[in-house]
Amino acid sequence: MRAARASAAQNYFSAHAAEWDRIRRLHVTDAAVEAAIETALADRPIRSLLDLGTGTGRMLEVFGPHIERGLGIDMSLDMLTLARARLERAGLKHCSVRQGDIYELPVPKDSFDVVIVHQVLHFLDDGARAIAEAARTLRPQGRLLVVDFAPHDLEFLSRGPRAPASRLRGRDRVAVDGRAGLNVALHRTLVPEPGSDGKIAVSLWLARDPRLILASSRQEVA
Repeated sequence: MRAARASAAQNYFSAHAAEWDRIRRLHVTDAAVEAAIETALADRPIRSLLDLGTGTGRMLEVFGPHIERGLGIDMSLDMLTLARARLERAGLKHCSVRQGDIYELPVPKDSFDVVIVHQVLHFLDDGARAIAEAARTLRPQGRLLVVDFAPHDLEFLSRGPRAPASRLRGRDRVAVDGRAGLNVALHRTLVPEPGSDGKIAVSLWLARDPRLILASSRQEVA
């Protein structure tokens, strides 16, 4: 089963690698973005992490060694195949992925310390609804980190391997401004390095659930 999963993952990656590489060359490097993500969430430990639109499971791989439980959600079965292969290679048995709708997440309310929405909003028709649903899953004082393209005018990014259309291209993401009951704690924009092929900046928004942590809410939700 593992061999078949790894083979399927490699075949899918090969089919889309050229397009992904083209996109990567146009925005801030993955290393810079991931470093900024880790810095944004470094102020306190993470016990449980939910990664929405997990894709290949990279965020779970990055944070997996430092958390007790990780879950990735994605609609694409092909992407989930890639993610499972990645997590198996990394030996992250406490992290898993499942198929699910970002607008109706298959997880209980108040069940995660951190939720990450990485390069997903620009594929959605209703980003505010997705953010509100993500906020529902946060524990009191939980954190939501949204990472996405800053406004740009590159039309071809409206068509990608993960979705049929990019709905929020060239527009600020305002879905994390408190309408989901969260308080925005950080907004940072990363610009491409001078001399690179990059044309697209990447923005990060960190929001917090304002509810106080009660003694009865400290118990881990299964």
